[in-house]
Amino acid sequence: MAIVAGDLKMYLTGGAANADPTLSLGGTTSSVQFTDNTLDKLFASVGPADALAGAIHYRALTFKNTSALTAYSATIHISQETTSADTTVAIAYDSTGTQSVVDEDTAPVGLSFSTPLSLATAIALGDVAAAGVARIWFKRTVTAAAAAATADTGKFTITVGSAP
Repeated sequence: MAIVAGDLKMYLTGGAANADPTLSLGGTTSSVQFTDNTLDKLFASVGPADALAGAIHYRALTFKNTSALTAYSATIHISQETTSADTTVAIAYDSTGTQSVVDEDTAPVGLSFSTPLSLATAIALGDVAAAGVARIWFKRTVTAAAAAATADTGKFTITVGSAP
């Protein structure tokens, strides 16, 4: 028996009932599933102030393996870069999974963000046991003098390997 894609889910953070992706700032995992792996659903549109001055914002999601099987060698990578030339997204694995930040402008402590753009350079999450979780942080950087963008899409992908 194999794990099916529907058993691999992402959830917002920021409180047990948080349903607002812009408040997904770590801490308690929400009961609200993040059903879209597109980055424009995780971050607000690039408004005039952020476009003019530039900005760095953070979000956290919890990856849950809802299968009865272990998700071996789980990884995450950015499978589609943001559509705006003025933004980039980087990701980091938070092995403790408990960190939270006070606002979207505050960086989580001790994490190393990177921009893995292929499965070959994906960030290893390790084996995620049945009913286990892994915390993923996202960092969006908007360059100063950027164009405002209402739908700055990009995608991330979680993959799992087969049993050893």
